[in-house]
Parts: sequence; C-alpha cells; structure tokens
Amino acid sequence: MPQRPSPGSSTSSASPSEAAATASRPPRRRRSTSSSRELLGRPSPRVETPPPDGPSRGHDLIDLAEVLGQPLLPWQRHVALAAHHVDDDGAWSSRTVSVVVARQSGKTHLLRLRILAGLLLWGERLVVATAQSREVALETFRGVVDLAESTPDVSRLIKRVARTNGKEELELKNGSRYRIVAPTSGGARGLTADCAIIDELREHHDWSVWAAISYTLQTTGGQLWVASNAGDATSVVLNSVREQAVGAITGGDRGPLYYAEWSAGPQRDLDDRDGWAEANPALGHLIPVEALAARRKTDPAPIFETEALCRWVDVLASPWPPNSWLDCHDPTLELAADAPTFLGIDVTPDRRHAALVAVQQLEEGRLGVHLLETWEADGAVDDLAIAQAVAPIARKVRARSIAFDRYTAGAIASRLASAGLPVGDCSSSAFYQACDETLSAMVAKRLVHGGQQTLTDHVLACARKQGSDGGWRIVRRSSAGTIAGAVAMVMAVHYAARPLPKAEVFFA
Repeated sequence: MPQRPSPGSSTSSASPSEAAATASRPPRRRRSTSSSRELLGRPSPRVETPPPDGPSRGHDLIDLAEVLGQPLLPWQRHVALAAHHVDDDGAWSSRTVSVVVARQSGKTHLLRLRILAGLLLWGERLVVATAQSREVALETFRGVVDLAESTPDVSRLIKRVARTNGKEELELKNGSRYRIVAPTSGGARGLTADCAIIDELREHHDWSVWAAISYTLQTTGGQLWVASNAGDATSVVLNSVREQAVGAITGGDRGPLYYAEWSAGPQRDLDDRDGWAEANPALGHLIPVEALAARRKTDPAPIFETEALCRWVDVLASPWPPNSWLDCHDPTLELAADAPTFLGIDVTPDRRHAALVAVQQLEEGRLGVHLLETWEADGAVDDLAIAQAVAPIARKVRARSIAFDRYTAGAIASRLASAGLPVGDCSSSAFYQACDETLSAMVAKRLVHGGQQTLTDHVLACARKQGSDGGWRIVRRSSAGTIAGAVAMVMAVHYAARPLPKAEVFFA
C-alpha cells in the first residue's frame, strides 16, 4: 500500500525534558482565565515518547475513517500518525502503543478504527481484543461490526459475523478475523495474532492478561495497543508502561514503545480549565465544557482528578480522612510492658503476606498501635511457623486476646487456642464494626502510632467499600498494595476499644 511521509516530530505541548521534569518540580497550582467559548481540547499529548522516523501508515487509517463517515478528531489523527511509523522493511516501528486519556474522549472509537484498518487495509490475519470485562469488549466488537455493516463498500467484504456468547468473531472474505478473547490468563493462549488490544488497562492488577495477549504477537511482529485513563497504585501494568515511557522520554530513546498521555499537568488546580483541556482532547468537540463543570461540582476530588483530569491518585476511595493517620503520629510511643495488650493476626487471601499488630490501652483512653512482625513468601506463608512465632510474643506481652479473621487465619488461631492462648473472631459483621471503631479513634486522635513505615504503608494503601446496610469496611481488592498490617490493627482495635472489666468487692 502506498505510504505517505508523516511529520518528523511531535507537536506535544511539553517537550520530553519538560514532561520528565514535572515529577520533581514542586507543584504550583494555578487557575486559568480561558473562557468556555474558546476552550478546546489539546490535540497533542502533554506526555509523549519521541515518535520514530520514517513514513507512517496512519494516513490510511485517517482516510478510512472518512470513508466510514466517522472522521477522527485532531487528537486521534495525532495518534494515528505517530503510532504507525514503519521501518525500511515495512515492519511497525512501535510494537507497543499506549494511549492514556480522560474518559469519553473517543479512545474506543480510535480502537475500532485501528481494528478495521488492520483487517481491511494492512492484511492483518487475526486481531484479538479484550478489556477488564467482557461487556466492555463486547461494546467495542458491536461498534466495529456496526461500522462495517453500515458501509456498503465494506459490508460486501464480510464473510460472517458470529455473535454466539463467548465466540464473538468478525470474519472477512479475505480471511482476516477479529475476535474477542476473555480477560484471563488463558483467554488468548494458543492464538497467533497480528494486532492485539487491551482496553481499560488501569483495571489490570497483575500481569496475567498482558502475558497471555502480548505473546500472541511474538512471531508476527504485530502491534499491541493498550488504552486507559489514569490509574492508581493498584494499576501495576499501566504504571509499569508509564514508567517505561518516562524513562524513554528522559533518555531520548525511541524504542519499540509509543506512549501518548493527555493529562492535566501536576501544577494545575482542579478548577484550572487549561488543565481540563490538557486532559480532555475532545473538549469542545464531543464534551461540552459545561458537562465537566457540572462534574466538578458534584464529584469527589479524587474521582474528578482521575476521570476528568486523568491524573494518578494513590487510592480512589480511602477510608481515612486526609492526614488523619499522619496526625496520629507520636514519635515517643513505645511498647509498654504493663499496658493491657490486644493482638491482631492477618493473612492475605493469596497467603503471601501476614502481619501481627499489637494495640495497647494507654492513659486518657488512647490506643497505642505497634507492628510487631510481618511474614512474606513467594508461595504461601507457613501457618504452623507463624503460630509458633506468635505464641511466645503473646505470652510475653500477656495478650488479652488475639483477633483473627476465620476465613484467612483460622488455622493459626486454632493452633493458638490449643496452646491455651485467648483468641477472638473478628470476621463478617464484627469487622465492619471494627473498621468504624478504628476510624472513630483515628479522627479523635485517640489512636496513636510510632510512625513505623511498613504499618503506615499498609494503612495508607487501604480502600473503602460501602455496605448495602450503611456499614463499610476496608477491602483488599481495590487497595494500593498489601494491607495485612492495617487489617490486623483494625481487628485488634475492636477488642482494645472495649472497656476492661473492673474488679468489685462484695462484703457479706
């Protein structure tokens, strides 16, 4: 296919050195004076790896969009050109393409056009796609099929469309196919693809799907496309891709990764409308400024920052008010030898981490928190070894109780109980109560800690889940890392928050 030369350099609003420097530059929030009538989304990404040299096939995709009656927005044209450079042999210069942009900007439409360009123009024999859920992948599939079937010149090329649940596939008369694969470690195994797509990469918290999808391209030299809005600390795959991109920008390396990110600069205030334009390239085209203004008024700040400004936050739904844990820091706190002591033991569901926490009743109703021990294993921690380690600690501090979750640490608690130590189940509804008791103590500054870094990391990584009955609890799945220490602390607080029984003397 004829190839047209593409622009030789990026038109990004920030140079690579400026983009890399934003991480170390102190934040300086500012407000914009731009009026809503003249505010349009930026066509160029704020953060971008250097596009390769050589011709680009992106013009083919842009022309196809016109033929289909779905012309691309300026930002989509920018990606189409920058992501499809080829080398002297006609192979893709960018083997991985990552697009990060705020919600509702048109990234899914760009993916649909990329799929059709591969099938219709570039001879890609198999295109596979997945997302964080089957429903999201199905929406993309339906969009591709609708575009193809609604265009007479394209519909004549369709051989069949399979819509059977779990076997969705579009096949053309030239033999090219596009199919959905499950977002699991085995979803794409055994396939050999020329293009693979992972949508909503922020929702992938481990590498299993990436590994299954990316290795379908090993022998074909195909492209892997990933798309998302900003993630949080749990978005391990997206975060790693972004780190690679920042390294490439800093080093001026044009490697096999093309990364384009539309996000508000770190110096932008949440109300800075220039920041809105940086993160929302469809602003003024698809998204009215008034719609973002309405979201700003109603949405919590972390949600608006992630969804509308496309900026990373540590945890979207932290259970703890800002700075509340840090305000409870007491650098003089030490484990007291004679204070009533309550222990909490937690094991993570994957059984790779465990933690033991002590909570002591102090003067004036304060609760002193101490992380005593942690365990970590590549496979699974040893229940027997943990029980043998906890028992002498419990005896030494004369623990009034050892709180546990029967679903994860039941075996350890059973061994401790058999050794004559007091254990207390803090599962299910008791854990909901324990979370609220911990929050109350933290806000009132009755809970104090010595600033242990591991415990702080576990507490600040917690995420909150609201129950249907109005209660709430901290949850592991959405948390920004291991929270075993925080869970153990919460369970121990549940027992430590109870008043001790007072001895009474009766006279005959």
